[in-house]
Amino acid sequence: CGRRGALLALSVLLALSAGPAWAEDAAANAVDPDASLPPWLRNTNNAADEPALDAIGKGDNATVVKAVEEKIDSNKEARVALTNLVIYPDTRAGQRQQIGIKNMGANAIDLAGWRLTNKEGNDTGYVFGENPKCRHMKTVLPSKGTAEYLTAQSAKHMACTLNFTISRGETLKLLDSEGMLKANLKLDFSGTGEYKLSPEGTNYWYIPNSKDKTLMETLDKLGHFKHFTAMLRHFQYDRALAGLGRKRWQSCGAVAYYPYYACTTEYDPEYDIYYRNAPFTVLAPTDAAIDKMLQEVGGSYAPKLTLEEFMALDEGNMAKQLLQYHVIKGHELTSTYKQPNSTLAYSHLPTNRNNSEIVSFSDTFGRLFIHEDCVESHTQDEFGCKMQVEWDKCEEDWMNDEGLFSKRQLGYCEVQCGKCRCDDPETCRDVPLKDIKAKNGVLHVLDHVLDVPDVFPIYEPPPPEPEPEPQPAEILNRFPSYGDVGLTRDAEDADRTIEDLIELYLASRRARRDRESSESARGSRSLVLDGLG
Repeated sequence: CGRRGALLALSVLLALSAGPAWAEDAAANAVDPDASLPPWLRNTNNAADEPALDAIGKGDNATVVKAVEEKIDSNKEARVALTNLVIYPDTRAGQRQQIGIKNMGANAIDLAGWRLTNKEGNDTGYVFGENPKCRHMKTVLPSKGTAEYLTAQSAKHMACTLNFTISRGETLKLLDSEGMLKANLKLDFSGTGEYKLSPEGTNYWYIPNSKDKTLMETLDKLGHFKHFTAMLRHFQYDRALAGLGRKRWQSCGAVAYYPYYACTTEYDPEYDIYYRNAPFTVLAPTDAAIDKMLQEVGGSYAPKLTLEEFMALDEGNMAKQLLQYHVIKGHELTSTYKQPNSTLAYSHLPTNRNNSEIVSFSDTFGRLFIHEDCVESHTQDEFGCKMQVEWDKCEEDWMNDEGLFSKRQLGYCEVQCGKCRCDDPETCRDVPLKDIKAKNGVLHVLDHVLDVPDVFPIYEPPPPEPEPEPQPAEILNRFPSYGDVGLTRDAEDADRTIEDLIELYLASRRARRDRESSESARGSRSLVLDGLG
């Protein structure tokens, strides 16, 4: 029994001594549900992760698009491009020398360990993520996201910048953490201002400072929107974007009440509405985008439509609605715009096409997305979507009828109820070039033409039923009153009737005859005027 107790005590001691080691092994081998996620998506309370969460817009109402995707491309799969290059800053626009890196792939990339240099050698340039004091500098870029980095010219004003400057003739190289070349660009730019990658990604566009230019001047100066500007001028919408005022003309002609010609000035009411809602946000498709649209409208087996043929379709209404839908009125929508007094995760702004809105998503990575299939179907009552949201009706079954009556899969009021999601690249399209400021608005460049959505009419109450016509007064058994025959407005207070007038008239005639007979008897005759003349 003593031997047995000793063996038992020995086993207990061994178990106690091995317990922590076993626990450590189990913890090391346990499957962490968040282990497959990148550090900025894990559910941790480490302070080191907070800057990354702030950088992707944690708690930001303007961010519905995933700022970083769960999947990160490997160095081999990563596709990047250099853009937003400023070699010679325009001080009038507040520019500084900078280099931008854009993620061209479909998944996120991590720039930690990558090196950007303007000289040869493995020890030159700037290594991302190497400086522990600059953890707030963005190294993780989502799909289509762009990060801009200031050069050493701004080192006096900024703590974290690149460790070199750039000049014309140098060659920028971006290498990944394994030393593979990912981007290579010779700086052959001499203009003062910014150079951005074109929507097609094949060359660079010079974006001069246009704050002293109108939108039409900016479109003409960029030179890639000849089709779009030709349509604006054809329908005389160019005057609004050029800040010249509304369309007007004079008509002159002879008038009867004046011996000479008289002239009147007339205004186009549609153009007046279009003009007085400045500033504008113009979503301008490139010439290549409009050429593609003209081919699609003409059909795959037919020759491409000419621009004149397209503008003549449906008596010009198709082209007019296209232009009106690509212009937002009264707002400057930018990649940093947040709609005031709104709790929605996106912005929805009215266009110059009646009852049509542009729904846009943005985040802190300079991305701007336009949703092409988020359309408001208004409730057909006198309250409207605004009141339905205030009354918390968005989750009720009749509001989510899957198109039974609303004609929309998401039901009624999908915009104001916050039902729009930017998770499908086919319907939520990236804006490749954005935030080109002008004097009377802002310009964004599209690589495709937006689909003009159907218009869902806003409820209008039916006209009131006409009041029944008053029944004619019963005048068969009595003389009509003043009111019956419309002789006075005070029909209710009229005391005298037609009968009184008749009696008065007859009495006057009798008195006149009496006077005439008496005067003739006396041999003299005089003119008498009675009260009725």
